[in-house]
Amino acid sequence: MTQSPTTPSEPASSLSADAHGEGRLRLTRHVYGAKAALCFEPDETRFGIHTICIEAADATGPRQYDWGKKIRVQLTRDEVPIATAVLFGWLPRCEYRNHGEDNSKGFSLEDQGDKLFMRVFARGRQVKAVPIPPEDAFYLAQLFLGQMKKNAPGLSGGEILTTLRQVVVARKREPAQD
Repeated sequence: MTQSPTTPSEPASSLSADAHGEGRLRLTRHVYGAKAALCFEPDETRFGIHTICIEAADATGPRQYDWGKKIRVQLTRDEVPIATAVLFGWLPRCEYRNHGEDNSKGFSLEDQGDKLFMRVFARGRQVKAVPIPPEDAFYLAQLFLGQMKKNAPGLSGGEILTTLRQVVVARKREPAQD
């Protein structure tokens, strides 16, 4: 199945059923590259943790993507803040493996200065690699921050970002060179 992209900075939304069979609107963000596309969607783990799901699909032609053969990766509770720190430019990169039932999937996100670069991979499949320009990174950062706010309803977005920067980023920074 191929699908044409919408404007990258415009959100797409879809109606999906929750655990009680009731429909709910889910905001998704797409980023399109020449060889692949990414779809970022709010998600929830089986333990009720708000997270992000990333889907990656190959391009099948100009502005056409094969979402039927996508790779899907759900970020863990611990991966969301680190990926958010990379989106905000506070960490240079992150990479996570061992996703999926057979531990064969993963992703990496790297700050390349003028853009971010994401790779989504699965054993036996071609890597899906997509540059993420600042305009798209802005909306992705909102999505990630929104999910973190749902996991800490007593904190404001600013408090979450301050905590992220002071605790997580400070501990993950690469050691200073002498």
